[in-house]
Amino acid sequence: MIKILFSLLRVPHYLKNLYIFLPLFFSGEILILEKVLQTIPVFISFCLIASSIYIFNDLMDIDFDLQHPVKKNRPIPSGKISKIQAYSFAAFVALIALLIAYNTSKPVLYIVLSYFLMNILYSVKLKNHALIDVTIISIGFDLRVLAGGFVAGILISKWLIIMVFLLSMFQALSKRMDDLYLMAKDDKAQMRRSIHGYNIEFLQIVLSMLTGVLLVCYIMYIISPEVIARLGEYSYFTMIFVLLGLFRYLQFAFVKKTSGSPVKILINDRFIQLCIAFWVLSFATLIYIK
Repeated sequence: MIKILFSLLRVPHYLKNLYIFLPLFFSGEILILEKVLQTIPVFISFCLIASSIYIFNDLMDIDFDLQHPVKKNRPIPSGKISKIQAYSFAAFVALIALLIAYNTSKPVLYIVLSYFLMNILYSVKLKNHALIDVTIISIGFDLRVLAGGFVAGILISKWLIIMVFLLSMFQALSKRMDDLYLMAKDDKAQMRRSIHGYNIEFLQIVLSMLTGVLLVCYIMYIISPEVIARLGEYSYFTMIFVLLGLFRYLQFAFVKKTSGSPVKILINDRFIQLCIAFWVLSFATLIYIK
């Protein structure tokens, strides 16, 4: 039963909520225990509210998931969890998430509630519209960053907001490309309705364009006067790992034709893991060791 709940709640996807700690990291305050302890409840709140949305979305998509080669094995379409049980779990974890947010601060509560309502609309209607679907997903990641900044009392850079939005859209569009590859292999597979608003050629162009824009935004961020004042003149070296990480992801999408879930790639691909590890290490060195 624990394994089923683990799958139902999408626990591996909790990694996405680490975005909440980005304001602490970039501000150089990630080692301040008080700030970290203030931020952890926000992380838990987002994990739980995201789980409730995943469950609700699975309930909305059950007919499609039954025809999907991978999603048909999820707890709800496979029948391991009944619809009544799923609705009960979704309501319970959503309530706990909102209570935690309420006890943290009003701004955080408003952000978590906005995230919840936006994603309910996404599950019911907006996910069926190409481009709108990935925009909603990207806004959700920016809300995570804003919540982390609010609770820690940190002024968030506009470049960070822009980069998180673009990176999230990059990952979401890569997932759409993976769906198209699955459809090409199995024409009977049922996919999200918005997939008909995409094709391989379009996504290749958009992903290539997003890669360029992301790199420009990152460069603009690391050479901005306030960042140079805080990190020093060698901050641009961190761009190497960002570039390699993006290229690796493009390699999955264009060469291996299996971009898939960003979480699965993060967990399974050693190259991506090393890019992230060296980027974090280099950035941490610039921020914390001078």
